[in-house]
Amino acid sequence: MTKFKKLTAILLSAVMLVCCFAVQAGAESIEDTAKAITSGKTYTAKLPKCYDTADYKITLSKSGELKLQVITHMNCLHVSLYDTNGNRIKASSHKADTGSTYQELFDNIVDCNWNATVEKFSGTITYTLKKGTYYIRLLSYSLKGTEKVSMKATYPSSETDSSSKISCITIPMKVGNTMQLSTDAGSTGITWSSSKSSVAAVSSAGKVTAKKAGTTVITAKSGSSTAKIQIKVTK
Repeated sequence: MTKFKKLTAILLSAVMLVCCFAVQAGAESIEDTAKAITSGKTYTAKLPKCYDTADYKITLSKSGELKLQVITHMNCLHVSLYDTNGNRIKASSHKADTGSTYQELFDNIVDCNWNATVEKFSGTITYTLKKGTYYIRLLSYSLKGTEKVSMKATYPSSETDSSSKISCITIPMKVGNTMQLSTDAGSTGITWSSSKSSVAAVSSAGKVTAKKAGTTVITAKSGSSTAKIQIKVTK
């Protein structure tokens, strides 16, 4: 009986060693498997087998928060965030809208568990990060449910930074006045839009109509090129 206990202990130690090695190897190879993603966009992964993973790469243009919004119909999903040194980062908060979340004490994995009645998990995991590159890993720990996982990562990025800045002139208008805008590219293939159409609306031909006091940004887009102009409306 004593020999059996010793043999069992040796086997358990070997299994733990293999598992630890597998985790470390996974963290090291995530740079090769990760897909670069864009802030604010939703991505869907298929994880048909237990322990299947989906890896994503993000780059923060400045220090700030990373928010991961996750929806899945599998019964358990593990979410991890790594830095470029392969270290798992602890989430600053995690909240389930449907189901439950739990952050494991020693390895900083966030467990996302479904609500068994509706067979769904939805929730948000938040990290407070410094500027730099990080890797997100979604790991199926599921024996029930479907294989799909949807995730949206929102974080400070060069795309969101540039879209929030207005590198254009400001033109004053009076309520009720109209103005025709044009571009160097002509009018063909131009898409016009107003950030606040209640302040000033713009037609498909670039004609701006001031409606009420306030400020709006008119955008002209043609393919990958974008031009902006700010309109300040007064009474």
